[in-house]
Amino acid sequence: MSETATAPIETQAPVERKNVTSRKVGVVPFLNAQPLIWGLAENHHLSQVAPNAMAKALQGGSLDIALAPIVASFLNPDLQIIPSGAIGAKGAVKSVRILTNSAPQETRRLLVDDRSQTSVLLSRLILKKWFGVRDLEVKPVDMQSFRPGQTKPWEAVLQFGDNALVNAPSGMGVIDLAEEWHRFTGKPFVFAVWMARDKAVANEMKDQLDEAKAEGLKHLEEITTGYQGIWQFKRTDAKAYLEKNIDYAYGEEQKEGQNLFQKLLKEEGLIP
Repeated sequence: MSETATAPIETQAPVERKNVTSRKVGVVPFLNAQPLIWGLAENHHLSQVAPNAMAKALQGGSLDIALAPIVASFLNPDLQIIPSGAIGAKGAVKSVRILTNSAPQETRRLLVDDRSQTSVLLSRLILKKWFGVRDLEVKPVDMQSFRPGQTKPWEAVLQFGDNALVNAPSGMGVIDLAEEWHRFTGKPFVFAVWMARDKAVANEMKDQLDEAKAEGLKHLEEITTGYQGIWQFKRTDAKAYLEKNIDYAYGEEQKEGQNLFQKLLKEEGLIP
């Protein structure tokens, strides 16, 4: 979906453009975002922003566009989705998971990094709707210092981002949230999409974001070789993760999955 803040946001092989308005772009410091931002730093100012702060930054004008959690669009419908790619999955995603000490249905407390709106809500939905967990306590913790092995039998831990790519602690069960979603719905899951503060900016940036994604996906070897955010994940595994686990498309089937997620969250009373 703690996720370290060491990941680079500078990219190589930029596309040189003339008369381009430099925009303030919010990005997340994760490996899976790197192909979508390939070359953008040449013409735009990229800033690392916590996922749960993206919507406020867009609405306040401190960002023009952002690779924001999909839930931000549910809660802030005035934000404009730019259909130029997404961070999603059509099965196991590896980097968004719940670690458990017992059967999932026995979970009473979920320890989370609450900077991730989408992952927290997906966790709550899956535990409630598919595992029958009621009266779940969601407790934010500092994932920079927290260790999953500290948990009690009735506690589970939500991990997202680069830290979820390393091996789980011995003895803990792993629930891959995108895999569970696909198992029960048959739909892709969308974690994040490009959003803009208004339609004019969305229209202006569409082609540039399309181009960045297309080029980024051609340079996965360079991305994983130069990436500094994962210290225990083999480079070959990192490249396979981007190729096989992350779905960068944002088409009709991804929108169907997105719409179903919003519908189920409302039915379960998890969002207004």
